[in-house]
Amino acid sequence: MRMRIRWILLFLGLMLIPGGASAQTDVAPVIFTGPLSHIPYDGPGVYVAFQMLYMKTNRPLGAQQIATRGWYDLDGSVTGTVGGYVGSKEEALTTNMVRGPGNYQPGWDFRLGYKFQNNITVEIGWRHLVQAEYSAVASLIPPTFNSGIQFENTFLSAPVSNFTNDWAGAPQNIPGISGASTYGIFNAASIMKIDFTQRYDIYEINARLPIWQTANHRSYGLLGPRITWIWDRFRWKSVDTDAAGDSGPFNQATYSNTISNRMYGIHAGFGNDWFLGSTPIGGFAFNLDVEGGLYLNLVKARAAWERGDRGVGASRGRRFSSLVPGAELRAGFKWYPWEAISIEVAYDIQTYFNTIASHEPVDFNMGSVDPQYDAQFFRWFYGLRIGIGFVF
Repeated sequence: MRMRIRWILLFLGLMLIPGGASAQTDVAPVIFTGPLSHIPYDGPGVYVAFQMLYMKTNRPLGAQQIATRGWYDLDGSVTGTVGGYVGSKEEALTTNMVRGPGNYQPGWDFRLGYKFQNNITVEIGWRHLVQAEYSAVASLIPPTFNSGIQFENTFLSAPVSNFTNDWAGAPQNIPGISGASTYGIFNAASIMKIDFTQRYDIYEINARLPIWQTANHRSYGLLGPRITWIWDRFRWKSVDTDAAGDSGPFNQATYSNTISNRMYGIHAGFGNDWFLGSTPIGGFAFNLDVEGGLYLNLVKARAAWERGDRGVGASRGRRFSSLVPGAELRAGFKWYPWEAISIEVAYDIQTYFNTIASHEPVDFNMGSVDPQYDAQFFRWFYGLRIGIGFVF
């Protein structure tokens, strides 16, 4: 019994020895204890970050009238004047209808990087905004409900010229009215729709170079190559119906104007991190990055007419080039709930100057297919970033 009590007292005594005493024993360091754990965390290693984007941009369109209420009397059989107009000529479709206040586009920013022993980090990144589309439709009933005495305002027309008989449309649109009077898919149509689509991507390699660091603040430089892609498309569809209200692919046509700004260049800037302090739920910091860029913009533009059956069309491609300066500002807060994880909420503003756009995207002369292209002084993207990063 005494021997048993001695062993118990000895065991309790060993348990009560201060931690410093046990430090005399050599213990092998733990190299890896999980997918987000290595020693030390401020040393070299791989990291990955994923951020959800919620951003908004402008639409580089002017105020071009597309269609009006009524039709062109091409043979003069109704008005007595060849090319006279029947109807109120009230504006039915304009590019203003697909400008509006705009919508926020969701997207992501994915980054994979490596931190070296000298605290230099190199990462590859892909930023993408989900495609945004804005549309407007004009059909039989005008917003004013003024259909006209002979329902002439239920029809839609646009001043399209220089087209062949392939684009004649329905043989007769209106009972009792000559088919020659309403000749053309874009004359005396029943439905017209316009839409504007935007896409945005950035592919980059980014190096972060340490400049100065204290216990609660660090400053660093940013540098790397970048490819920025801004893609816009304006599209207009016309549906021509016969006297019975029927239509088919031969009586439908689409016009599109697509512009692809592909910018190749370099970005550079600086950033700062201020550590705000530790709390029971983790550490907090404020981050501010400022960058500028210069890009060679190689632009591809294509305007095209296409009949509904895709059996006939007319198109023209154009190429442009320009130098595009850019700038970006990111500011936000970071939360470090654990040493391997960081959560960020930030606001991001990105700007580009001298990109190419088409403020009046439609060339109504089918014989030339040559819409106007302009230098867009200011293109911007702004919105929120919410993301998480992991150190491996």
